[in-house]
Amino acid sequence: MDSESSGGDRTTHFGNRFDFVARQQVLAKGGFTLVLAPRGTVFTRGVDGGRVGGTAAPQYSWGKNLAAANFSETAGISTSPANPRSDYVGSFDYLRTLQPNGTAIFVGFQHEVTAGQQAAGTEEGLVIPFHNGQVELETAQLDLNVNPEWQFQARVIVNWGAVFSRK
Repeated sequence: MDSESSGGDRTTHFGNRFDFVARQQVLAKGGFTLVLAPRGTVFTRGVDGGRVGGTAAPQYSWGKNLAAANFSETAGISTSPANPRSDYVGSFDYLRTLQPNGTAIFVGFQHEVTAGQQAAGTEEGLVIPFHNGQVELETAQLDLNVNPEWQFQARVIVNWGAVFSRK
């Protein structure tokens, strides 16, 4: 959900895109894991086209701690000012598990280069697991290097492979 206030008027609506990611673990040794994934985006409101690209996500875990990085590069299909030719996002997160069921807190940093413009931000949040997925509640401070803004997000992540797998 997105809620913006412009000129004293507040507008609230759900997001304008669906992101699809098919993750595949390619390496696991000790506490280190490497995941690669093709990704795609379909815009549903206000932007034509979509995006295609890939993600590399190395992570290292020890005890109740996890350090993870995520590097994504995508290209626009039917490019426009709202859907640029290229987009790079690099992020680093630290996560600490609080309960045996997987409830956790996280903090992170993100760097993005879109259409030649750079932005940096921070995030912090809470992960609440459920059977075959999780809910993430997050606050983020965006565009720290340009025009700082706050963003609040709620994400639902579902492991569809586990949902549809044969038992």
